[in-house]
Amino acid sequence: MSVLITNNEAYSLYISNGRSVTVSVRKLIENNHLSEEETATLHLKFKSLLTSREAYRRKDLETWDNMIFHSTHLTISNPRKRISLDPEFSLVTDSENRNFSEQIVTESRKHILECHMKTSRSRLGVFLEHVDFLAEREKIEPKQLLALALELVSNKSYDRDTSDMCREIIDKGSFSGVLNKVQISKCAYILDRLEIGASKYTNLKRILKGDVKLPSYKLVSQYRREISLINEMEIVRDPEALSIGTCVSYHSILSLTIQRLLSTLDPVPDSHYPLKIKISDGLDGSGCHQTYNQQSNNSALSTKTFILFGFKVISITDTLGNDVFYNSSPNSPFCFRPVALIALKEDYSSVKLIMNTIVNPQTDHIIQDGLSLIGGHAQVEIVRSLFDTKMAGLLDGAGGASCHLCTATDSQIKSLEWAHSGFPINRLISDARQLFEEVDEEDYLKLPSNQRVGITHQPTSNIDIIAASPLHAYLCVFRWFMLLIYHLDAGHKVWAPSNSKVNFSMKRVRAILQERCNFSVDIPSSQGGTSTTGNIARDCFLNKRDFLTWATSSINPSDKISLEKIQTNLSVLLRLLNSGDLINCDKMQELCKETYEFILIEYPWASITPSLHKLLAHSFQLIGAYNNGKGLQNLSEECLESCNKFVRRYRENLARKTSFTDNVRDILVRLLCCSDPILVQNRLMHAKKKRDVANGLQEILYNSILSDDL
Repeated sequence: MSVLITNNEAYSLYISNGRSVTVSVRKLIENNHLSEEETATLHLKFKSLLTSREAYRRKDLETWDNMIFHSTHLTISNPRKRISLDPEFSLVTDSENRNFSEQIVTESRKHILECHMKTSRSRLGVFLEHVDFLAEREKIEPKQLLALALELVSNKSYDRDTSDMCREIIDKGSFSGVLNKVQISKCAYILDRLEIGASKYTNLKRILKGDVKLPSYKLVSQYRREISLINEMEIVRDPEALSIGTCVSYHSILSLTIQRLLSTLDPVPDSHYPLKIKISDGLDGSGCHQTYNQQSNNSALSTKTFILFGFKVISITDTLGNDVFYNSSPNSPFCFRPVALIALKEDYSSVKLIMNTIVNPQTDHIIQDGLSLIGGHAQVEIVRSLFDTKMAGLLDGAGGASCHLCTATDSQIKSLEWAHSGFPINRLISDARQLFEEVDEEDYLKLPSNQRVGITHQPTSNIDIIAASPLHAYLCVFRWFMLLIYHLDAGHKVWAPSNSKVNFSMKRVRAILQERCNFSVDIPSSQGGTSTTGNIARDCFLNKRDFLTWATSSINPSDKISLEKIQTNLSVLLRLLNSGDLINCDKMQELCKETYEFILIEYPWASITPSLHKLLAHSFQLIGAYNNGKGLQNLSEECLESCNKFVRRYRENLARKTSFTDNVRDILVRLLCCSDPILVQNRLMHAKKKRDVANGLQEILYNSILSDDL
């Protein structure tokens, strides 16, 4: 039984059968058969809990439980700030009820040793802060609890001794004998995996003393400094010599990554050198970061936005063409190796500064000279593909272009003849640079538009980019598909997203999808952007929960048939683009051309957005010419996008606030340690995510385009 106290002296009782009722103080007293003394104590305790912040401590909570209800859990609620003292319960408030009556929702709890591994990890999330309290509640010894945590973060295939020892502690509650000292690399992994600092690691070491000999935090910290090249980190400064971020040498971190990656594999014979290394790099901006009043020589610096640059290793092959290493999880944030973290806004001047001072000189050196490894020499191929559409315009200078892969104009993109004949990939960085060498940048903007072909400024990248952006293709194409539905629902056959009729239809369709399918589509977010995520776009294209049926409930039957065909074809093409499978490019080209022409014929008034054009006109070209016939999963920007949440988390909780330089350096060290090849191999390898499977025609069409060589 649980008791809830609110500000207006209303109490909510949660009964074990799931009913919750709001009763008066008198009824509460009657139901619990309290004496006059206990009633007086109840009122006194209630007043003290509402007036004293000290009552929020666990000691008062335990005193309250033992004195009044013995086995009762207490939750204190304030109308403006709700505080839950017991993590077993979650509080739900009805905002329309002015009396602030609440319900307590509980879930049945299994013993922690009987839970699924994922559930156990979740319940051990704050075990170092309240280890005694958790151990008492779970009816388990603190040593067993910590052994379970160690066992969860150790991989048996790499640290079998530690895992077996932890399991023996869990089963027996004690362990005789001391295990040999755990490797420093395992402890560095534990620090990053549990996201703990010096004090919590010291507590862990002290409690496990006698069973596990963990090295001191000083040794682990020194090891982390070595693998993150912290001694080689430099402060990035703007033209006025003010600090704006930190970076490490691109060449040095790439050499360290390849060397440590090869150490985890079977030795490569010297005769198989030089190796051929293929990497993908790029940069992305992120906003809504926390701001702190930190010491810095740049008073005008804003830390709300950051730009992160880095790379990931795609593959390593020897002279015989055999794969020494192939990245099987290229979209994981733990395969992304950061190089620079800069507190700048994502605009042309910021990107130009980063590329000219950090990236381009190092890129030229790496491509020309390669890498010198312990076993021999290695040649490096750099594919610049980790960015979104906005960043693509800043890198290639084509801010006014309709496409970052070809020089087609808006009218040509909507031409049926061009769609049938095809759009060759003919936009190169070298051509744009040559134009600016012939004409000054100020005079260049005065040239006719047919000569500028969408180029608005000098390119910042020194090598050609592959503006594929497979992850953002899902979001942008889904946005276009929803706009098409809104226009057809409103009966407005002129492409005008801001039209009043279209806006009314958008709100109506959005409400239907929220109610019937539980999909939050195109709802503006307070942090920028909308509620539409990549997972929502995938589910909608796969027509889960009868998405298309509800979205087109007010559209005429002929348009419903057309939309169903467009949805099927776009879903198949997007899945092929984001896959790592071998693809029959000829069959994919036929499907792209068929879909492109169908849209132009059925809806000539509809706009062809750059992302939709890129998918239908260039996806099969990128797969065939740039990725050996495989889907662009290994060139996806998802790994870089996934790192933005870690930057926010580390900046707020796991980085020093003493100065701006210390803060960004700690973030970069954390990111480098989390992505270190030796430390990553200790990470629990979850089951490989299954490929999305559609029903009926979509799956048949998808399988028919896969290459027969699979």
